[in-house]
Amino acid sequence: MRNRLGCRCFKLSGPWVAILIAGCGYSAGYRAPPGVLTVAVPIFNNATFPLRREIEYDLTNALRKEIQTRTSLRIVDSGSADMAIHGTVRHFKERVVAEGRVDQKIESSISIDVEVFVEDYLNSKQWRERVTIREPLSIQTGETFDSARGRAIGNLAEKILEQVEYWESEG
Repeated sequence: MRNRLGCRCFKLSGPWVAILIAGCGYSAGYRAPPGVLTVAVPIFNNATFPLRREIEYDLTNALRKEIQTRTSLRIVDSGSADMAIHGTVRHFKERVVAEGRVDQKIESSISIDVEVFVEDYLNSKQWRERVTIREPLSIQTGETFDSARGRAIGNLAEKILEQVEYWESEG
């Protein structure tokens, strides 16, 4: 088959795409540092002001679930881990974007800012990451603050795992 420019086109489906991607060095899931099989994720600290209660527990649980779902790492206590991921929730804010006629909130956004500190005990490495996420909240579509908060926390946990993924170029 030829396209408009006269070049040959090939239609690839399912298994062929996976084989090509694997052949290029890409892999599904997240990579851990060499030799790391276990990870500790202690409860994050909460440094929000004004204090947003329970955010540290919800984010820690979401990150643990993300690790269990997307990696082969086993979550263990800090004393027996190959690696630990510590975190501090620095900011949790809701910003109103649009209001209705009687000053009721129609659209807003939730932003969460977290400082993450990773200790790789096996490879004697440490690094810090700052991870921020902003999520929209639309009251008009029937969404509640709690559902938007939950979505933001889940997306933030995924983003944290992406940020702390081991990159061989890091030192």
